[in-house]
Amino acid sequence: MFAGDGQYVNLYRSTDYGENWVLSANLRPLVFATDSNNIVYAGTHDGLFATTDNGLTWAQNNFLSNIPVSSILIDSANNIYCGTGYYSNGNGVFYSTDGGLNWTQLGLAGKIVLSLAFDSQGNLYAGTKQDGLYKTTDLGQTWVQYNQGLYKKDVFRLKLNNEDMIFIGSEGDGGFSSGGGGIFRSMNNSDFFEHIGLPISNVKNIVFSGDSLIFASTPSGVQKYNKKNSKWSNVGLHDVFGVTISPDGILFAATFGEGLFKSTNLGESWMITNLTTDSIMSTYNVLALSDDTVFVATEFNLRKTFDGGINWIVTPIKTGFFSRNLYYFDNIFWVTGFETPNYILYKSTDNGRTFDSVYYGTGGIGGNSIYATQNGNIFVASPDFYMGILHSSNLGLNWSQVLFDKYVLSVFADDVGLVITGSDTIFISTNFGDSWNSYPYPDNKYNYLTDIKKDYNNYYFGTIKSGLYEVDIITSIEDENNLGNNYHLSQNYPNPFNPTTKIKLVIPKSEMVQIKVYNILGKEVKTLLSDYTKAGTYEIEFDASNLPSGVYFYRMISGEYLETKKMILLR
Repeated sequence: MFAGDGQYVNLYRSTDYGENWVLSANLRPLVFATDSNNIVYAGTHDGLFATTDNGLTWAQNNFLSNIPVSSILIDSANNIYCGTGYYSNGNGVFYSTDGGLNWTQLGLAGKIVLSLAFDSQGNLYAGTKQDGLYKTTDLGQTWVQYNQGLYKKDVFRLKLNNEDMIFIGSEGDGGFSSGGGGIFRSMNNSDFFEHIGLPISNVKNIVFSGDSLIFASTPSGVQKYNKKNSKWSNVGLHDVFGVTISPDGILFAATFGEGLFKSTNLGESWMITNLTTDSIMSTYNVLALSDDTVFVATEFNLRKTFDGGINWIVTPIKTGFFSRNLYYFDNIFWVTGFETPNYILYKSTDNGRTFDSVYYGTGGIGGNSIYATQNGNIFVASPDFYMGILHSSNLGLNWSQVLFDKYVLSVFADDVGLVITGSDTIFISTNFGDSWNSYPYPDNKYNYLTDIKKDYNNYYFGTIKSGLYEVDIITSIEDENNLGNNYHLSQNYPNPFNPTTKIKLVIPKSEMVQIKVYNILGKEVKTLLSDYTKAGTYEIEFDASNLPSGVYFYRMISGEYLETKKMILLR
């Protein structure tokens, strides 16, 4: 068994099915293949290598040397087919009938060939970088390109099943597209491909429609989640960076490389606006103040329309401003982006007719995200790499840094001091960023929060790697379902406390009673009581010696009675 790290210099060998590994060679392997004589071939960044002694020694092929070999295919007669190139230096497909002593080029000269496969008739398919899929029926004398429906042309993986249905694994263009490939499948054994996608993972931003629908922009398209049946569906498009919905329900989607689309039926069908690739390369975010008034962040400026996308006006922000994100709070319009070398934050108090830039120190504020509250607090996420969170309490006149040495993509805040953001962990503050507590992601994976939204009492976290989370962050001490008049849960005392406090409760009748303690993410950290309890007045002591400082909530459940209160552990 062999394994390589591809990008670097190591090839490893295992003789016990992967239990233990030893270094086999200082190669940069991209792909492996074995013929019927147990000769193992390794395609590397530096050419083709072979071993006849299970990896103890490797020999470089004299012909295919100093050129990347990214795909190897060996047929039943031990003929070898190699696709060349990786990032660059592609020279098509080569073919050998004598174990690699002599080679014949099979065409596609100048193409980077990333994958190879046969169908049941012996026809050869070649997946290329940027040029899609090719097929030959005459051993490379002629090639036919098949790309209908294949909007991502980087064919990294290529497989055919027993019915000759083609499956393609594709990646995006890199850079700002951040993916957008996924899995494609040929339809009904035809030459047309459909995108069958992958489970939702990289969420750019989310919006709500009514009580039951959530829309998320992802590289694989606009995803719609129905809360009633807990199901996701892809409603079209691809490489979607931003999605928004107007007050009357018109859905707008900003795409990378294909312009701005809108839907009047919640994604059942889409129409392109006049802001297309003919006039602008890419749209990065969109904000609809009404069905007709729409702002779009583009690669070189900020544009707006007052007729639903028929005509577009360039806003009076200087040429060359790379706008990224748009926000509208309390009649103030905010735009983040950058103009080399500074990151910039602009604001407008007249619905985008004029803009003023807001600065922090000698550099510009930009940021991946901005959130403003009704009482004038503004939070900007990472105006520069690892700059954390900036906070202004006076609509941007003055700024202070409240989270240090973290690169964050999104931020959420409310009027009573709650601030949520995420980097390598989730950070939550209950005092406008003066102090923070960190919490692991729900799946304990390294992740980033790309968008944070609140809908009623639930919070939704969009992530880069793990899709969308619904999180119950307890922030209120109000009764949630207080149906009993004679029950009572008292405020703990002392409060704040360190490390013990007492909780008093009144139970009017004998029944099952639970008292549980939760952290601010809604995770249970302690059960104080869970038993059949006689009617009466009780006092319970809570010892938090093993818990970090922060805000906690204790909840009492007894029959139909439920009440929650907040307490603060302050060390």
